[in-house]
Amino acid sequence: MITIIGTAHISRESVDEVKEKIHELHPDIVAIELCESRYRGLTEQKDIPILDLVKEKNSMFVITNVLLSLLQRRLGEEAGIKPGKEMLTAIDTAQELGIKFALVDRDIRITIKRTLSKMGFMEKIRMLKEMVFAFVVSKEDIVKEVNELKKEDTIKDVLEVLEGTSPHLYEVMVKERDAYMARKLIKLQEKFENVVAVVGAGHKKGIEAFLNAPEKIPPEEELTYVPEKRIGITKIVKYAVPAVIIGIFAMAFYKGISLEKPLVQWVLYNSIPTFILVLLVGGSIISATVGMIAAPLTSLNPLLAAGWFAGLAEMKVRNVTVGDVSASFKTTSFGELRRNNAFKVLLVTAFANIGSSIGTLVFLPNVLLPLIKSMLG
Repeated sequence: MITIIGTAHISRESVDEVKEKIHELHPDIVAIELCESRYRGLTEQKDIPILDLVKEKNSMFVITNVLLSLLQRRLGEEAGIKPGKEMLTAIDTAQELGIKFALVDRDIRITIKRTLSKMGFMEKIRMLKEMVFAFVVSKEDIVKEVNELKKEDTIKDVLEVLEGTSPHLYEVMVKERDAYMARKLIKLQEKFENVVAVVGAGHKKGIEAFLNAPEKIPPEEELTYVPEKRIGITKIVKYAVPAVIIGIFAMAFYKGISLEKPLVQWVLYNSIPTFILVLLVGGSIISATVGMIAAPLTSLNPLLAAGWFAGLAEMKVRNVTVGDVSASFKTTSFGELRRNNAFKVLLVTAFANIGSSIGTLVFLPNVLLPLIKSMLG
């Protein structure tokens, strides 16, 4: 028998309900909607070297992860309950009663990577917009929404809206995880007669549907596979644009056309946006200068990025410690996060790359095309 308890992740009522249900049912094992990474995040103080974050090829991925953590903590603070408290309560209650527990959710890193790989640009922008709006929601509205979140009609409406506005986010964050957890529960039932699962209320009906039709559950390999970066249009452009620019410059030089002005423009178009954006996100003048110098060179090498150099410079200027990284995942206000040294390094890294990309995009129609036309006569 599998009994599913649907919870609201920042609800005190859910914490009490979880404890009461486990005492009442006294199962053979308690399954928890956590993965090993999230469990360690809730129970351990893990320090992460800042250099690992700067070298991360997708600094926006890390920034998104930090913002999601901040949003959940902020909502929990307003509701008066620590995010994930009901999951920890389930584990503590199981241990008090001498009951085993199992973590049945998919690794959060796989989930986020699969989400970002499937979402299009506009879908990511919509997600970012919703996250920003969530930061200005009043305490009264948060408490009201938390109280509504366990009602089936409310959950259904929320999931339908999510599926309509962000289908890929819904598919990976909800549907795939429903299937993954259902598969884990079926495996647990092979060993334990009485299983209680504590999951978010939004997963309850989906998991039950898969448990009733296990043949519809995709293979585990399909649910845990992280798509390799496809040789799609983005990657082609990433390599093709520098190659084309270098090729055009070489051809112009061969034809005896002066490259003094185009080369100066290339430097200015890449350096100025990088310098400005680094300063706008609170970077130091040193990291802005380093990014400015690196941008014209790294823009011609797809294996390098201006953000790496600017981020490393910012890290040295601010003397960032592993404690700063840990603190960035524990802050409860956006203002506090913006003042965090590690998060500042991440912003500098990401926006130096954005500035360099903007410079290249502006350079193409304004300088490169006229250069091509002059060569063609």
